[in-house]
Amino acid sequence: MTAPFPRVRPAFFAELDQAASRLDSGDPEAPVFLLVTSPDGSGKADTVRAWLDAAAGGRAAGPVASASGDKLAHGYLAGLQPLVDRALSTAEADAPDLVTAAEQSLKRIFPHRDSAAYRVPKDLTGIASRDERTRFYFHEYQGKLLNGLYEFLDAFLASPGRPPYTLVIDNAERLSPTVVQFLDIVARRRTLCRRLTIVLLVDGEPDVALAEHSARVALGPLSRGEARELIGSWGFPVPAAKRLDSLWRLSQGRPARLSALMRCADAKVSLPDYLTFDTHLDLYLSLMGERGRYDLLEGYVAAHCADDDPVAVRNYETYDAGTKERLHREVLGGLAGTPEEVFHPVHHLALGDASDRVVALAPLSISLQEIGLYDTWFDLFSRFWADPQLRTLPGGGQTHNLVYLRMSFVLYSLGLAHTSIPYLDTFYGHFPQSLYTPTVLYSQSMAHGRYQSPPDLVTAERFALLNLEKLATEFQDHPKYEYIKVFAENALAYIRARQGRMDEALTLCTEGMERMQKIYGDEKYALHQSILVYNTAQIYEMVKDFPKAYETYQRTIALDPNYGEYANDLANMLQRTGRFEEALEYYDRAIELCPPYYEAHLNRARLHVQRGDAAAAERDFRRVVELKPGEARAHVGLGVLRLKQGRPAEALASLDAAVYHDPGNAQAWSNRGLALSETGRTAEAEESLRTAVARDPKLTEAWNNLAHVLHASGRPQESLTCLDHAVRLSDDPDYAYNRAVLRLELADPDGARADIELAAERGGDPGELAELRARLTADATSGPATD
Repeated sequence: MTAPFPRVRPAFFAELDQAASRLDSGDPEAPVFLLVTSPDGSGKADTVRAWLDAAAGGRAAGPVASASGDKLAHGYLAGLQPLVDRALSTAEADAPDLVTAAEQSLKRIFPHRDSAAYRVPKDLTGIASRDERTRFYFHEYQGKLLNGLYEFLDAFLASPGRPPYTLVIDNAERLSPTVVQFLDIVARRRTLCRRLTIVLLVDGEPDVALAEHSARVALGPLSRGEARELIGSWGFPVPAAKRLDSLWRLSQGRPARLSALMRCADAKVSLPDYLTFDTHLDLYLSLMGERGRYDLLEGYVAAHCADDDPVAVRNYETYDAGTKERLHREVLGGLAGTPEEVFHPVHHLALGDASDRVVALAPLSISLQEIGLYDTWFDLFSRFWADPQLRTLPGGGQTHNLVYLRMSFVLYSLGLAHTSIPYLDTFYGHFPQSLYTPTVLYSQSMAHGRYQSPPDLVTAERFALLNLEKLATEFQDHPKYEYIKVFAENALAYIRARQGRMDEALTLCTEGMERMQKIYGDEKYALHQSILVYNTAQIYEMVKDFPKAYETYQRTIALDPNYGEYANDLANMLQRTGRFEEALEYYDRAIELCPPYYEAHLNRARLHVQRGDAAAAERDFRRVVELKPGEARAHVGLGVLRLKQGRPAEALASLDAAVYHDPGNAQAWSNRGLALSETGRTAEAEESLRTAVARDPKLTEAWNNLAHVLHASGRPQESLTCLDHAVRLSDDPDYAYNRAVLRLELADPDGARADIELAAERGGDPGELAELRARLTADATSGPATD
């Protein structure tokens, strides 16, 4: 499409060399990306490609992948896709084990791409029909997928004999949020960038987070000398000095604009001192004739509007809307129902009517949601969320209606029930007879009873009962009546469990399971059946019928053996009931079946702590932080381990990270106070511990630690007050023992004696208590000194 007018700027090669030399070489403070910025049309892409070809020292010694990062033209992984495709194809041919190792991430993030290297079938969520999908991936699932993709590329490029790669991403200001998150992982984890040079080309100002990790080169406007050289290289006669100055000013020093002006001049359309740049283009386009303009437009649309040639862009801007829309619809017709549809939303968004845009986007939107790429999904579709007319497009059972419903489901699972519930109300009010109505009422019961904070069980119960009533009176002819009825009963079972009516909850679940099995067998609606069985297992666990819960979890896993979350939940129950070795087996299974699964690593780390295996616990905590640096519980775990190992300074670093990521975490503030105390920073320790008890007034260990710090500061009465809180809140004998020691110090023998007995009642160490009694007796018999 683009006219053959290269925009190479050799004057910037030395600057690019200098910036590239600063990229990561193991220094954690070194920049990770090479960032090249300038206004659009300034020649960044051509310049970088030419520089890579010519750079000394093997700058482009290995393969170079170039891509546009425009998410609307090229989809959710725009900018990364060519590199990933090349790595996958190469690895499948010569290192299939690398694909197998990462398959749980790869097959989920690329659901339409199969591979002979895959060894494990998809879970039921991945293979269920669209109308059966009652389970959606949690919003943090995307981070797991992207870490898995990162680890695949890292392993691929690190494999023996593999040359370094270079990835050049043009239009990086238009990256999808998903790709921006991936680049954040690259910047944080850093191993990949030692084997992969990533060059980001940005029109205008870059994203501040990317700029923070970049060595930046800004391509300034063309100098007059550069303009003269470029014009000559394009085969045009070099203009006289004054005319060159006029062309240079009108081009704003941008090669793309200059090349367009030279084409205008070649067509005898050139009055640079009088006409605007756009006027030159309009006159030039008029000389092309209708056929020429149409062919230019058709090629531009067919190429997903990705051409940045000013002539092609102006032609598109000024063409009549009806013709443009017809061409976009033709492209959409060719994409419909193919995996390619998800990659080119520019055509959907180009439709003139907002209702048409929503309807056209619906299949693409559902596909993104099913992968779990919620940030890019919302970025694409949230612009339509608040429009009252679009929210109620007829007729209540269409794919575009489903998009809004699924967005509401995800919103309440994100903790935004207050934004989700009004839409569910709107939908029910407009479409009470929709085939989706049972799903809407189910969602209302879950939004109010499970996801709203605090939960509203009264309203949740009302919606659950209304759903069952509507099903019985108005939906008996629904083609999936029994299936939907059992699903509705399961919602009521959840509410009954939250109300403490466990017997009713279990009855609803078990009868529903039996009915599903009798009517549909093992195969039909398998995903839903596995969810029913899983919910039943959770209720058995809640009522502490652990044998029955274990049996039911096993059935759940048998129904969906490739869904790692089931294995993780069973492992959690086994850990709580002291079956540590079996719990480890299921944690291992969960980690094997899922994309990099930080929750399972976190849970397994806690199990290692219980088993006294500090080294294994630290490995898992570190893995959690690697995958999700904002997981405060892992930072707390590392901090506690290091405190126990006598490494308070390292503990403090972990606990500082914990309170940074979760300032409401009282446990983190408490342990941070202990670490500060052990490093001699008493005043800061007191402040941290007071923050802990303010965050959670029932955290007894924080009261005890604060008592210790206050005592060390010479404030025994304040220390005693803190120990009073600890003893009142907990049956731990150590707190009563500590108060006894303090009361002995404060010359309160009766109080000390009472605390010794209290500690004994609570199971305190007999030897320590005997020693304390002896001290108490010795103090009593020594009496005051006499003359």
